[in-house]
Amino acid sequence: MATEMQRLIIRNIDRDSLLSAIADREDIVEVMQMFRDSNDYAPREYLTIKEFAKYLKASESYVRNLAKHAEISKVFSVTKIGREYRLDRLSYEKWRSNGGCF
Repeated sequence: MATEMQRLIIRNIDRDSLLSAIADREDIVEVMQMFRDSNDYAPREYLTIKEFAKYLKASESYVRNLAKHAEISKVFSVTKIGREYRLDRLSYEKWRSNGGCF
C-alpha cells in the first residue's frame, strides 16, 4: 500500500521524469509490480450521479442506490464530496467486466 507521500509524488511528477526515474532503479521489477497491483495508482474518471445515470441510461435513484452499495461493499470506487457522490466509471466498468452486478 502506498503512503500518502508516495501518492503525492506520483501525482505531481510529469510522465517523462517519472519514467526516467523508474528506469534508473535497480528494483524496477518490484516497482512495476507495485504499480500493477496497487489500486492507489489506478486511473479514475469520476462522474456525478446525474452524469452516471445518463451514461448508464438509468434513473438517478438507481445510480444513488448503486453508489451507496459500492460505498459499503467497496466493489468499485465511489467518493463523496460534501453530500454528493462521485462514481468512478473506469472502476465500475472493470467491476462489471469481472461479473459484478447490482
